[in-house]
Amino acid sequence: MPELIILADDLSGACEAAATFLLRTTRIRVALSVARGAGPVTNLSHVRVLALDSDSRHLPAGVAAVRVGQLLAEHLDGAPVALVKKVDSLLRGPLAAEVEQARLATGAQPVVATALPATGRSVVGGVVHVQGTPLAQTSLWHAEVRPAPASVPEALAPLPCRVVPLDTVRGDARVLEAALLACAAEGLVPVCDAETDDDLDAVVGAARRALDQPLLVGSAGLVAAVARAFPADTVESTDSAAAPTATATGAAPAGRRPAAGVLVAVGSAAPSVGAQVDAVRVLADAVAELDPDTLLSEPGRAAHQVAVALEDATVALLVLDPAAPVRPERSAALAARLADIAAHVAADRSLVLTGGQTARAVLDALRVTHLEPLAVAHGAVTSRTDEGRLVITRPGSFGTPSSLAELTATLLAGTVSDRAPEGA
Repeated sequence: MPELIILADDLSGACEAAATFLLRTTRIRVALSVARGAGPVTNLSHVRVLALDSDSRHLPAGVAAVRVGQLLAEHLDGAPVALVKKVDSLLRGPLAAEVEQARLATGAQPVVATALPATGRSVVGGVVHVQGTPLAQTSLWHAEVRPAPASVPEALAPLPCRVVPLDTVRGDARVLEAALLACAAEGLVPVCDAETDDDLDAVVGAARRALDQPLLVGSAGLVAAVARAFPADTVESTDSAAAPTATATGAAPAGRRPAAGVLVAVGSAAPSVGAQVDAVRVLADAVAELDPDTLLSEPGRAAHQVAVALEDATVALLVLDPAAPVRPERSAALAARLADIAAHVAADRSLVLTGGQTARAVLDALRVTHLEPLAVAHGAVTSRTDEGRLVITRPGSFGTPSSLAELTATLLAGTVSDRAPEGA
């Protein structure tokens, strides 16, 4: 049984959360647990950290809750295990339904802290701020079908919440512990303010001291705080681990041919993606831009055009037409169509997949059920499939203008390292 289970609502988040533990252990697995034909993860004797992707961010709340309940029922056998619910730092997804279902399935007390200091995302007064601007006043929800919530408690409604202010988080540890205990006694969900990693460390420490079974709920920032407190592998446990370890060069394992280039598939509509795609164009031998209307109405024609365009490319770029308007109501259908095409042309190429929904759909189409995280760079995680293919996943909202091109060049050069994320 793993020592820690991370439940994430999309693939890029699951990989990001899992890879945070690379400074502590290499005994990590990411399970695409509702992939086609996949059941619960087995043979976990060597695994210390298991991340489960529920693939539920874009599901209706009721459906997402059922899926979360099913995953936890499959992977919790009654033995005590620490549980972290990884959520989006921008509060997207059916947060309330998934947190409540996790609470019901485990009996644990939720403690929420969604700040992500590394990207300038803080929570003050229960309100998410992005580089100092309240989330609801930004354009970061432009691809969603509803407006951004004004606060974390609003995103968690109808769960009853109480904001734990920053001065309590930063004050005497016993006062913070008492605040969390009071919330638990009154049936409330504490929503903890945080601006720094130290704030998140304080929340994790207080929750574990004050509560018999805390359910830590937060973004990658909170997961990193959990990782900083996670005991490192011992020599004995590392020697006895059955899992393959990362290589310094990223070379393909024995029995698999080296990758025949790189396929970059971009399904994210994040505002920052356009400049990143332009940088990849410089590296690409071939670019296939798909018109969303054609992709949905004539998928066979679109697939043929892409196959012809990318057939012999060493670096192939597959992207939706950047001039096409963003229509949130058809994002799931577009991701599925884009994924089918990407899987069809993937061949032996390594993959760079940006946008959690797109990444998951591509790997489902390729029937990938497990990933082993190897390295972190530019907010992206490089993992290896059971068959030896290298896959880079990353949230669409992350990265500098050159980051996607640099990730592609790294795969092309075969220089993937096993270094852990700095500061984790």
